[in-house]
Amino acid sequence: MRKKARERLKDFGPDDNGKMSYLGDHVRLVEGQDRRRLVTTLWVACGVATLAVLGASLANPAGLSGCPYVVVPYMCQFVALVSVIWGMGRLSVAGERVRVYVRDETFGALPRRAVIAAALGLVAVVGEIVLLAVSGAAPGAAEIVFLSCEAVSVVALVALRQACLVTEWESA
Repeated sequence: MRKKARERLKDFGPDDNGKMSYLGDHVRLVEGQDRRRLVTTLWVACGVATLAVLGASLANPAGLSGCPYVVVPYMCQFVALVSVIWGMGRLSVAGERVRVYVRDETFGALPRRAVIAAALGLVAVVGEIVLLAVSGAAPGAAEIVFLSCEAVSVVALVALRQACLVTEWESA
């Protein structure tokens, strides 16, 4: 990461007024793609995923009461989701013209971050199913809500990833 940060320094220098500014390349969405619509779509998907993950914890299934192979992936999923939200926030304030390195660090990383969060959610679901199978207990309302919320979060994260992958950028 430090090497990338140092490489970025070559894109900064004095402008015509002698003040330090960004002199590197900028990108923008390809003509015909509405930035506001894209950001809204991404935030809706991110919001649905976040609410679903929070709803899964509020259901308080048996697995989140101390079973490490449910709790650990769930907590890691939550951290990955915070990373998605961070990237979304940084992209949202970037404006119409976006610096190339900002686009790469935010929009370029969102698909990978979404996949990680979705995969961790699926691991938590598998852990909950294993816990139910081993204990022999019938799934209660809390377990059904947990599994449903995790399914919704995975679908929302896949939708976020897909929206990122179909978006095209051009030099500005």
